[in-house]
Order: sequence, then structure tokens, then C-alpha cells
Amino acid sequence: MEETPEDAVKEILERLREGGLWQPHGLGLSYVKESGNQVTLTVQENTPLSAQARIRMRMLLEDVGWKVDESPCQLVEVEHLTPEQKHIKEIQMRQELAQSWKCSCGTPLSAFPLEEGSWVHEGQQEMLLPTGEKEMVEQWHVMIQCPTCDAEIPTEPYDYGLLAGDDAMLTYNTGKMIYTAVDRPDIINRIDSKLSPTMIIVGSFCPFYGDLLPPHVRGAVVTFRETKERFEEE
Repeated sequence: MEETPEDAVKEILERLREGGLWQPHGLGLSYVKESGNQVTLTVQENTPLSAQARIRMRMLLEDVGWKVDESPCQLVEVEHLTPEQKHIKEIQMRQELAQSWKCSCGTPLSAFPLEEGSWVHEGQQEMLLPTGEKEMVEQWHVMIQCPTCDAEIPTEPYDYGLLAGDDAMLTYNTGKMIYTAVDRPDIINRIDSKLSPTMIIVGSFCPFYGDLLPPHVRGAVVTFRETKERFEEE
């Protein structure tokens, strides 16, 4: 049975964190998920395409049981930006929204000890591709803990990257080994300086203990070291 537009929208919104930004591809619309089954339309590009899409999206959202608040919507003129500039602007908008995410106790997620987040593999799930084909995709989340109430919050990897920044995504702790991605200038410097050759290219599994590695780590050139916990076990 093929996934319908209604099914796709429901899945997107159910997975989206409260306060998260949703920008349906190519429509020039920006929605923010609110509490309950409600979204707020915050931005609409001032084009006929976006105006028509706004009406269609409202009908679709209401058909699947979601309320749409369009009162704060701002019309913006289309900016002639390169794809790279558009991507940077979108990331900045998402990072600003991420600063408003809070624990149930009111503590901002950005104040959590994010560097201590642990990656958890949840198995695989069938996903619908833009081509209409389906494939099995690995599901991961990052568990972060509130420093105030000790609540553990599972976070989507993308959301974790927005909160913790690029540096957090460059380091991965398996509990036994710590891998840190190395960029090209650092690789060259290490080789030219004859520094300790502790660099490898990692695949799907930790080459030392066999732990499954998250997709964003695979294929990276990394330095590695054992954790303190591993030394203490010995």
C-alpha cells in the first residue's frame, strides 16, 4: 500500500520536536510545531506559488486533524540567493529556534551537558524516498540528560546537531573508544609532522570492539583513543 500525502505529513509532524521548524520543499512556507496538534505558519514567500501552496497545505493539515495558526505569518520577498546561501540561512533559522526548546522542567535543552549525549540505535524502519521507492533506513537518537531534573530526552540526530554544534558531531564515544573526525589540513599536518599515526578510516563498525557506528561517522578519517571507562575495566 502506497503512502499518501496525508500519511507523509502526519509522520513528519509526529516526529518533529515541539518548536521545530518545518519547511515543505519548494513551497516557500515555514511552519513551527506548537503544543498539541497545532502548527504556526510563520513565513510565506510573496509569490503566487506560495500563496496557492498555503491554501493547499492548510486543507491538508486540517484533513489530518492539525490546526493551523496563520495570524503571525509574514510575507517576505523572494531573495535571489545561491543554493549554498539559502542552506546557510535555513540552518541559522533552525539554530535560533533550537535555543527555545526546553525540558518539561523549563531548563533549555541548550543548557544540557550535550557533549555527554549517548547515541542509541533503534533498529531499522521502512522509509518512502522522493522517487516513490521504499528502503530500510537505520533509526538513531541521541539521549541527553537534564542537569536540573535528571530527565532523559531522546533527541533526533539532526536536532542534536543544531543544539550541540558541529564540534559535537565530529566526536563519537562508543563507551570504549572515542573517535574524532580529522579534516584535510589536519591530516596533512599530522603526516608531515610525523605525529603519532593514530588515524584510520572507519566503516560501519568499530574496528576494535565491533560496536555499530552512527551513519555520520562512517567513512570519516578519525583519530582514536580508548575511554577512561575502558581503562578502568582493565
